[in-house]
Amino acid sequence: MTAPTLIHSLKKLRGNARGCVLTEPLWGIPFNLYAPYASIYMLALGLTDGQLGLLASIGTALQVITTLLSGAVTDKLGRKRTTLIFDLLSWSIPALLLAFAHNFTYFLLATVINSVWRIVHTSWSCLLVEDTDPDLLVDVFAWITIAGLVAALVTPVTGALIARFGLIPTIRGVYILAAVMMASKALATNAMVTETHQGLIRMRETAHQSLFAVLRELP
Repeated sequence: MTAPTLIHSLKKLRGNARGCVLTEPLWGIPFNLYAPYASIYMLALGLTDGQLGLLASIGTALQVITTLLSGAVTDKLGRKRTTLIFDLLSWSIPALLLAFAHNFTYFLLATVINSVWRIVHTSWSCLLVEDTDPDLLVDVFAWITIAGLVAALVTPVTGALIARFGLIPTIRGVYILAAVMMASKALATNAMVTETHQGLIRMRETAHQSLFAVLRELP
């Protein structure tokens, strides 16, 4: 696949695929600014190695649960609404908590809330592909990958800021920036996408069912 072909495919994107691809850097850039320094930040605020391991274990366990729930939640609420709600909940709110963190409790709350990102991963993936021309899917995923790789190039910026202002003040500022950018991404995506055809069908089918009734129906 050549660069001109990819650029042409980006110009051809319409609907939900366009909304998902064009807004992705608003998540990728802030994530790559803070993610490499997250553990160092925790240690600087007094957490122990054991507490870091406990947070990782809790996060992983909760993500298993939220992954199991993700299909039912996405069908019940719809792809678009689920993506908006859980984008804001799983990324912006934890970032704000981490920006003002002082002890283990802050990091525990952020870990618990962030675990619902598995739900938005499912709903966002449905938005991305369900109404998209199958012939464009390879290009769509190529652009998502490119967006992630380009966003990773900003990581050294955080290192330069740490050298100038110190670790804790810099990471606090980066988390605040992340909360704003990730909220902007959620709102922009919501404005640019519509509920998918399959999403509308599943919303009608599950309208009078409880979440757990929907969950029992899933294969």
